[in-house]
Amino acid sequence: MGQILRAVLSEENRALWSWLCVMVLSALLVPAGGLGLASAAGLFAIFAFPGGTLAAQLRSPGAATLLTALALVWMTASYAWSPNRDPEEVLKLALLTPLYIIVPVAAARVRAADLPLARAALIASAVFILCVMALEAVTGGELSRSYKLAVEGFDDGRTDLDIRVNTTLSRAATAAIMLAGVAIIMLWTQRSAPLRALAALAGIITIAIALDFGVHANAVALGAAIIVTALAWRWPTLTLRLLLAGLAIFILAGPLLFIGLLALISPETGAAMPMSWEWRLEIWRFALERIGEAPLAGHGIGAARAIDGSMELRGYEIDLLPLHAHNAALTIWLETGLVGAALVALVLAALARALPSAETLTRPVIMMIAFAVTVWSVNVVVSYGVWQEWHHGALALAIAAAFIARTRPGG
Repeated sequence: MGQILRAVLSEENRALWSWLCVMVLSALLVPAGGLGLASAAGLFAIFAFPGGTLAAQLRSPGAATLLTALALVWMTASYAWSPNRDPEEVLKLALLTPLYIIVPVAAARVRAADLPLARAALIASAVFILCVMALEAVTGGELSRSYKLAVEGFDDGRTDLDIRVNTTLSRAATAAIMLAGVAIIMLWTQRSAPLRALAALAGIITIAIALDFGVHANAVALGAAIIVTALAWRWPTLTLRLLLAGLAIFILAGPLLFIGLLALISPETGAAMPMSWEWRLEIWRFALERIGEAPLAGHGIGAARAIDGSMELRGYEIDLLPLHAHNAALTIWLETGLVGAALVALVLAALARALPSAETLTRPVIMMIAFAVTVWSVNVVVSYGVWQEWHHGALALAIAAAFIARTRPGG
């Protein structure tokens, strides 16, 4: 009896059953806006906790592990001088980030014999998500609108109802694109005509939802991810290393890059842009001014939620720092300063250096990881707040899905 119990509770079995459950949860949570993915990823890490594997790795931690721990300590400590006294954001970052890191590690513990079942769950979840998202696109978000009216108590006459619906669905589309991209690459690499046909259909739906719901970031992210994935097919390890190194440089040099960008854009050019993009220009300009006030240590994590600033733009009163700087690099600099930006850049550089070869990680897995990381990166550069836990959970699950989708080495 003891042997049976130990087998059932082994890392490999817990990883499999936890993965099957999280795929069911993801199928429900992604179309609902994706916010629940933070909890889903956290629960997966807890139930599939690979204690033995982690203990072995932590006995001789690499540079990436040590730098990640140091970066988390600095960001958490920065709350001490933040004007935002709500601890929710810093607690989520400090407590959930280790769980998200564990998610791919736990997924990699699924036995080779169990991978077909785990992959079937991934495909079923991705197909369900894309079908629901396609229905939302065709009906103009009718499911989400009905939910807001019937459950959330929205009034049908609210002028911002369509905006709220599109916000929910554009967020859902981001998570859907990441998960679907991994499934599509996996299906396409199987060299089966029916599976490739399914991958092509899923790809068409993914493009459609990226172009819908009133935002441009998802479309840009998908386009960039397709290009990076194509490069990863030809030069897998090099492409992923350059992607991580490029992110490191972008974050470290963020203020200088944006000073140059804003200097190149004239007021006339800004006025000719869609209002949401001209608004971003003003947000970035204001964020740069605030960075200049505390360049070394920043204003403290969560400070963007407390720093006030407004102006009139095209007849509307706009907030110059609406919760975050709408750019990962500027938010990191604004809240954690040069020290935080340098630590994040060092983590990314260490990860790039530690990447195994394509023979070890396999070409398709590298392509999937590169796809998911690119979609996430573009969105945190132009749209979402970099600390938001829901898209951290989505990225963790997408990378975990890449390990679930793995085949034999070199395959």
